[in-house]
Amino acid sequence: MDLLLTVPGASPEEIARGIAAAEAVLDRAGITAIEAAEGMFALEGWDDASFSDEGEPTEEEDEAASAWMKASRAALDACCADWPAEKRPVAADLQLLVDPATQLADRSTALAMLRALTAAQDGKGEFMNSQIGILADSLAVDVDNPRDLIAAVTVAFTRLELAGFTDEPIEPKRQTVYDAIDALEAATTSH
Repeated sequence: MDLLLTVPGASPEEIARGIAAAEAVLDRAGITAIEAAEGMFALEGWDDASFSDEGEPTEEEDEAASAWMKASRAALDACCADWPAEKRPVAADLQLLVDPATQLADRSTALAMLRALTAAQDGKGEFMNSQIGILADSLAVDVDNPRDLIAAVTVAFTRLELAGFTDEPIEPKRQTVYDAIDALEAATTSH
């Protein structure tokens, strides 16, 4: 499984260098990217459960999570090796590449996908569409403090998805999503 590295301001060559470093760490540990990510998921779940005895990761999950953290650090170090200290971020966003069409969408494609998903939504959703957050996040990667912009899109889309559970009209909810997408687009135009 491939890896995706997001570091705001990094060039494609720097990103490739970071991914290669992460893969090398995982290879040396003898752990696949999926195993490492699953270990990290188990560790984060244990943290979310306030470190309860029942949810404690197994020794294998703990080793896999450790490999993921080392791979993430190596990715950041390799990606930003030539950067001045004041420009260097404190962490890298290392992820599994599971949906390349969504995760690697360029700006215009991501905006088109967001608008197409909004137009196609019938308000009868039972499962949340994870593409929305991924696309919004990828658009805002170079924006300082993008959380409010991303949340506006994802919350509005969730309300649209679940509109069938209320007696409220769906079209105002759809327009709210379009408005949130437009605001995200405007905020990212200069980046």
